[in-house]
Amino acid sequence: MTPDENMLEELPPSTQEIIRPMWKNLSSQQRTEFEELLGQLPTSLRPLKDILDLVLDQYKPVFGTKRSIAVVGPANVGKSTLYNQLISREEDEAEVSPVPGTTRESQAADTGLFTLIDTPGADAAGEVGQRERQIAFEAAQRADFLVIMFEATRGVKRYEKDLFDDLLALGKPFIVVLNKMDLVPRRDREAVIESAALNLRLESSQVIDTVATAGTNVGRVILAIAKLEPELLAAIAEAVPDYRAKLAWGRIVPAAGAAGVVGLIPLPLVDLVPLLGIQSGLVLSVARIYGYKITLSRAKELIATFGVGLIARTAFQQLSKLGGVPGWILSASIAAATTVTIGYAAVAWFAYGERPTREALQKITVDIASYLRHRLVGLGQKRPDRGTLGDRISDALSDLPQHLRPGSTGPASTDEDQADLESETASA
Repeated sequence: MTPDENMLEELPPSTQEIIRPMWKNLSSQQRTEFEELLGQLPTSLRPLKDILDLVLDQYKPVFGTKRSIAVVGPANVGKSTLYNQLISREEDEAEVSPVPGTTRESQAADTGLFTLIDTPGADAAGEVGQRERQIAFEAAQRADFLVIMFEATRGVKRYEKDLFDDLLALGKPFIVVLNKMDLVPRRDREAVIESAALNLRLESSQVIDTVATAGTNVGRVILAIAKLEPELLAAIAEAVPDYRAKLAWGRIVPAAGAAGVVGLIPLPLVDLVPLLGIQSGLVLSVARIYGYKITLSRAKELIATFGVGLIARTAFQQLSKLGGVPGWILSASIAAATTVTIGYAAVAWFAYGERPTREALQKITVDIASYLRHRLVGLGQKRPDRGTLGDRISDALSDLPQHLRPGSTGPASTDEDQADLESETASA
């Protein structure tokens, strides 16, 4: 069974690719709820194609299946060492030595959450080197995500750049890791990262420097994977619970950016449906990060319980009195701010069983909406394209001053709230 085929034909291929696998993983109850959500949209979905992509992106962490990650790169850059840092069982560890070419075959460890693959060097010369390159590329081709690794002391030479280009041609999502940074003098480290990024045609922020032997910045590697491959998010959160708060924020920011974009669509009242879809997906994602499995209906109930609709209207009344900005800036700011508020409330609920007060959520929404309103003024009077607006909101939230960041918990919950949470968890 699949959603109505006539409806699917109106959606872009990328959206269809998301819906069909998700549909297979849904229970009959979840299918009914999902059809109900889609059924609230207008008869013709064409005006909402781009918005649906934004909505469905929030559900990837919820319905994602087991994925595989391959660690690839030149020989002797520390791939096996990083692999050993990321796996949990000693019996799965790869052999490590200072001798180049120690790893001759691919090795995989199934964590039960995702599969991690260590590969031989993909740059060696000669007959043996070509065989190892083939093994590495076959593993990379099968993987869902690539960790491409280089060594800081060597930099990125021409042949390594060629290797990088060949790996990019596989079309896989990836991150770049520059290992053995401890062997570079401290004064030169920033320049080394900039040089590697330049040679790879990346921004410096896209290169993660590590010391795999000490585990330095391995957490950043995990967070970068979760950010670029949201279907791995729930698995990574379960494997590394200490990073759950950061992983949750990593979902809140893009969800808020998507919510802000909804404000650009000239569809009176209809924009409330995709906005609810985005926020519901965010609640489901946060629930998965903290180990809870709830239904779409339950996510909607929580949003209603938090009173975000009323909070948004009150925020609009307060901020509209200030004037001086186009209406779309105010709408986008409030849509994004209320989504951040939903994320904060969901974290407080699932992490601590606490429900923040309406007054606390109101203040968060107004403060963040005011901040975003100020940051978006630079876009001018004319509405920007959706990509520009989404990027500007995401950048602004990534730079959110510490005093504006919601606290990790809300006020103490009532016994009734806690019992409700435990009851929902037990029945899920």
